[in-house]
Amino acid sequence: MAMLGDPFDQTWTPPELPAFLKNVCDLKPIQGAPSDEEMIGIHAVVRVANKAADIQGISDPTLIPQLLGHLFEVQMARYQSKYLGAMFPKNSTYTPPTLPVHITVQLGPVTGAPPEEEIGKVHEAIRSYQQFANAPSLFDPRVDMELHQHLFDIQMARYRQRARSQARVHTSLSSAAVQETYEAEETTNNAGTGDNAIESRLLTRPINDASVHEAIERSNRFAEQTNQLAERANLLIEQSNRISERVNQLLERANTPVEQNTLAERFNGLFERLNQHMEESNRLTKESTQPVEKLGDILRNMNRVLVKVQHAIVRNHKGNNLSALNCLANEKGEIPVISGTTSNLAFGDFSSSLENKLPIVIDGISQISYIRDDWLGEFIQFYGIDDGLCEDESSELRPGKQGPARKRLGKFLTSCLG
Repeated sequence: MAMLGDPFDQTWTPPELPAFLKNVCDLKPIQGAPSDEEMIGIHAVVRVANKAADIQGISDPTLIPQLLGHLFEVQMARYQSKYLGAMFPKNSTYTPPTLPVHITVQLGPVTGAPPEEEIGKVHEAIRSYQQFANAPSLFDPRVDMELHQHLFDIQMARYRQRARSQARVHTSLSSAAVQETYEAEETTNNAGTGDNAIESRLLTRPINDASVHEAIERSNRFAEQTNQLAERANLLIEQSNRISERVNQLLERANTPVEQNTLAERFNGLFERLNQHMEESNRLTKESTQPVEKLGDILRNMNRVLVKVQHAIVRNHKGNNLSALNCLANEKGEIPVISGTTSNLAFGDFSSSLENKLPIVIDGISQISYIRDDWLGEFIQFYGIDDGLCEDESSELRPGKQGPARKRLGKFLTSCLG
């Protein structure tokens, strides 16, 4: 297989991509160990392909296994270029990427074969980081690629350790079997002719032959790489089974084969229909709020009419004087002496000092009421005539607005009782 050779002599060819995946990244053949940008592009295509696998009419049952196989090949090439030639692989150090602050998993360098807990932590970090794939400000494709490569590297380190352990057991058993054969032949030689002694020497010679040792080492490497392939194949099979189940469901509904272009058109059509549904939903939501808004307007208008009626009743009372000011209700149906806005104060509660004068007209006769500057804000807010005079929605007057506020309040009271 390609991975048994020098990775720099190999060319890794991606599967043919449909148009919507080429728009993500148009993958090209890779010569030797892949660059960071090439790895990032493959991961981006795999992410989008996995999302598209759940969309009816767009999934190709063979595409994701092919993409994962291509990803495995280039990850292996990257691993081989960094670690496979190490003199002492058990001392190799695998360093994870630096994770952003919103990922709480803490990863550290791993020397030699990692424990199961460390592999589990890397899996958890990848799952956590993948949740931010749709938030560009929180997701860096390079960090995602480096996380996946780190997981691949430490898994390979673990597989190599297992393969070496199995190779040592195999070599030990082989040596024991040869020794037993030698002893048996030596016993025969003592009882018989010299031919048996020559045979025993010929039997033991291959064990010390350098070419045999080289063959054993090569066999061990094959066994190690076979284990790696088997593990990766299991992952690919699981992915393929999930995709095949989805495709079988789609095929059961389909009466005729659908060509790739048709699938792409259906994919685009699905998104167009989704946008139409969203627009229609927004329109209906907007329309549904209009009757409520209209009802609110009607109620507010009715309330204003009732207030005007109440003011007219007060105005038509014969013999009105300054005490009539305390009978004028606001739009909540309150009068000053029972309102929290005015702290239950009446106009007659203010001292009759010169600076508190509030000129008004009652039944055509000019009269003087009184109110302090520091209460003007509360009273104009109570009557709903504070527009432009108070800070935001508070009853605190803006600087320099005491005069305009006093004038507006006097004019309003005059309109109610004059």
